[in-house]
Amino acid sequence: MSSLRRELEGVVIRRAQSPADYRACQDAQRKAWGIAEDGYVIPVATMAGANLHGGLVLGAFQADGAAAAMSFGFLARIEGRIGLYSQLTGVVPGRQSMGLGRHMKLLQREFARADGLPVIAWAFDPLQSGNARFNLAKLGVRVRSYVDDMYGPRTDALNVGVPTDRVIALWDVFEDHAPLDDPGDAPSLIAIREGLPAAVPATADADRLWLPIPHDVAALRHERPTVAEAWRQAVRRAFQAAFDAGYEAAGFVREGEPRCGYILRRRAGD
Repeated sequence: MSSLRRELEGVVIRRAQSPADYRACQDAQRKAWGIAEDGYVIPVATMAGANLHGGLVLGAFQADGAAAAMSFGFLARIEGRIGLYSQLTGVVPGRQSMGLGRHMKLLQREFARADGLPVIAWAFDPLQSGNARFNLAKLGVRVRSYVDDMYGPRTDALNVGVPTDRVIALWDVFEDHAPLDDPGDAPSLIAIREGLPAAVPATADADRLWLPIPHDVAALRHERPTVAEAWRQAVRRAFQAAFDAGYEAAGFVREGEPRCGYILRRRAGD
């Protein structure tokens, strides 16, 4: 078992080691996503099996045994390479300001490096600008695949009533990819027509492309659901067309409207 460990304000981030740890991670998962349906909670047996056979279950454990955050990953084949697929990382409400998610990602990278795993992958909602900025601008991941409605209908608070479209983050743990931080005059993949977003064809010879998204999609889904759905469909079409044309997302800007979106570049060799 790995000795991965970090101590922060009142919690210790470490690998889960017991059934009690796994149950604490289940409780953290319920709280982090507002899950009311047990079918979405990872079973103890699944976490234990993965944790003992090449995967990784991390918890941010308090002195009373409760978990303020958790992360679950398992061995997977990722674009032809064996790596770690991080199924989820979540922080319970009230503890998000501690940087627990970032520390868990860094421990995942430490684990992958120690085990000789060259890549970590995970899925995220492409319209969640905070997650996108963290993944691309802070960690330096790349994105080059889009999955329509990956999980199907969900009932948790973050996903209820919305198709679960996801993009896949790829994090090369032995390489540092400097994220793009300025789209310059890159052509936009989204145009606003009659107040609604629409995907537009990419310029075939552009070195970079700009794919804007809403700054706060959660508020938009609450206040203007029709507009939010138009954004989801436009971003889906724009990403799929760009990926098919050989581009990848390699940077993210989040400076408020309208400077909020992905910077894409041509993949090496394309």
